[in-house]
Amino acid sequence: MRRSLTSITIAITTGSYMTNNETIKLIISHQEEKCMVTECAVNMCLIDVATWGVDQWVKWSPVLIADIFRNTAEEVLEEVMNEVESQSMGESIIDELLTCNQAERIDYKKALIGMKSGAIRYFDALSLYMEIHEEVKQKYYLYG
Repeated sequence: MRRSLTSITIAITTGSYMTNNETIKLIISHQEEKCMVTECAVNMCLIDVATWGVDQWVKWSPVLIADIFRNTAEEVLEEVMNEVESQSMGESIIDELLTCNQAERIDYKKALIGMKSGAIRYFDALSLYMEIHEEVKQKYYLYG
């Protein structure tokens, strides 16, 4: 692949042949149609590159990336659990006030199945994120 004089000049002045724009194009090339897992991984990569820049992002270790995903998952699951607990308390209060059981209840099995499905998709997104990260890192150091 031939590089333009401008990109070589940028590489010399920044110490890297791979710019943020080139990285973003490479990340976006992984996007598939209406796939939640791919969309999640690609969007998270784009956010991290936009926030930290490619020069910093390629230095992230797999352990750091896994920790970031774990912390995010913990926050989301905590919010979901709080929502279910809140709805359950509301059901109990209504039952007490009306002195009868309500017909509508939280479907805990459905909620757990949804949490399981979401967690699996999130781990799939983590795997794809790490694949994209490794591809970018290899090309970054190949050009550098």
